[in-house]
Amino acid sequence: MLSHASIQATDRQLPHALRELRWLLLSPPLLDSAPSAWPQAVQQFSATEAAAIDHWLQQEALNPDRLTRFLSDADAAQGPTARLGRHAERLLAYWLTHGPTHRAVAAHIVLRNPLPQPDRSTLGEIDFLVEDALGGRWQWELAVKFYLCTARGPRAGPHDFVGPDRTETFAAKLHKMFAQQLRHRPPPPWDAQAWQPAAFTRGWLFYRHGEPLPLVAGLHPQHLRGRWLPRARVLELAGGAWHHLPRPQWLAPLSPAAETAEAADVAGAADAGADIAAWLPTLDALLPKAQMLVRCTDGVETERVFVVPDDWPALTLI
Repeated sequence: MLSHASIQATDRQLPHALRELRWLLLSPPLLDSAPSAWPQAVQQFSATEAAAIDHWLQQEALNPDRLTRFLSDADAAQGPTARLGRHAERLLAYWLTHGPTHRAVAAHIVLRNPLPQPDRSTLGEIDFLVEDALGGRWQWELAVKFYLCTARGPRAGPHDFVGPDRTETFAAKLHKMFAQQLRHRPPPPWDAQAWQPAAFTRGWLFYRHGEPLPLVAGLHPQHLRGRWLPRARVLELAGGAWHHLPRPQWLAPLSPAAETAEAADVAGAADAGADIAAWLPTLDALLPKAQMLVRCTDGVETERVFVVPDDWPALTLI
């Protein structure tokens, strides 16, 4: 696992899709991987695995068209997707096909009521069954999430974290993942072997601008952090080259030089960067949906901020 800063320093010239894959594999998990932190395991690569993945990604950079073709084929077969979670699944599937440390045994296993029951409705889905280089067998549930912490005070819990579109809380996602999704058992023919359930979590958590970070139990100590603030306080943000980051581009750290080079392929991901005041008309046109702004220094992303409507914390879930 690498820090966000070291990921950016290494991948600033990589093609966009490879930077997304690098972020997905080597950024810190959202959740603490300590054995007692959660009901099931939390995925985290060992130092040896991370080093092997890092080396493999450098080799992939010599032939980036292979990943591009894989994603294009997935779009052709399954349809293009704007969902970050589905896109992350395709990135992970590529790595599990070609990567050095793990391989996919099965993916997207749809679970149904077993015969002879007349009701064959869908019970759920297993994201990935995976074997590692040491022969360990894993059942991974992938979750790529972005939440804003609404708590005030020294402590917060998962119920205090709300998604930017206000359709989900962190608490609801954790309950679904640990109480339902990771409790599914693989159907035949995979049920003959034991699989260790594990939550594969990546993402960002955003905290109130200008306030101390609350203590939140169960989070990875190096989880990626940003800030959020209401529209009325946007001018409090420090000067510099700010960029608006559309939702499909939330995964990888922004690299303006690389994005500009790929502008024909990644429409809207790059701009010249501007002082925060220059973004006010754009924000006003796009709110009330929460909008992400990214500040870059010397071509490297240095912070992420969500801008929300002034009454956002008081709004209920949609």
